[in-house]
Amino acid sequence: HDFLAHVERTLLLVHVLDLEPLDRSDPVANYETVERELVRHDPRLAGLPRILALSKVDLVPAAAAESTREHWQARLGPEVPVIATSSATGVGLDRLAAELARRIPVQEPKAAPPPGGEAPAEELAEHRVFRPAASRAYRVERTGAGAFRVTGAGVERLVARYDLDNEDALAHLERRLKGIGLIRALEAEGFEPGDEVEIAGVAFELDPGA
Repeated sequence: HDFLAHVERTLLLVHVLDLEPLDRSDPVANYETVERELVRHDPRLAGLPRILALSKVDLVPAAAAESTREHWQARLGPEVPVIATSSATGVGLDRLAAELARRIPVQEPKAAPPPGGEAPAEELAEHRVFRPAASRAYRVERTGAGAFRVTGAGVERLVARYDLDNEDALAHLERRLKGIGLIRALEAEGFEPGDEVEIAGVAFELDPGA
């Protein structure tokens, strides 16, 4: 509930709802869990303006993504913008940025802290993510020189979606792995670009910098 204490100061809530959760959880249930926790913590939060960003729409057919967006728009009403987005392709990000700029009140800039001093804690920006479940658990182990194995149900399902013989698919997968922090975890174990990584029994060279 430390996260919720920070939310008390916000002026706008943005739900980022994963259309393809790695743990295959129900997006509707995930949304309702967050809403329930917010209102339980502070009923005032129920009245804050909201934006719903449907993420990872690149992983579902375009028609299905639009159908899902329309469903959520009807569910939440015209006051809540529902935007289909993808960090991988950039779809919807310009509209999301525009909605944020339109809905966040302009505030006068605060005076700079005195030289050598620090801004009061309440003036520091807070950017936190609340996840209803730990869906990105995985384990990284070094199996030899330039070789690593990654285990975890979520990441194994993610890899299974891609044709690793296809360069475009592999590049997309590398971006996804970077996005969930796996590249950083591999680097902590000594990984270097071009090393071999095994996930779900499939070994492939991973070169995220290429």
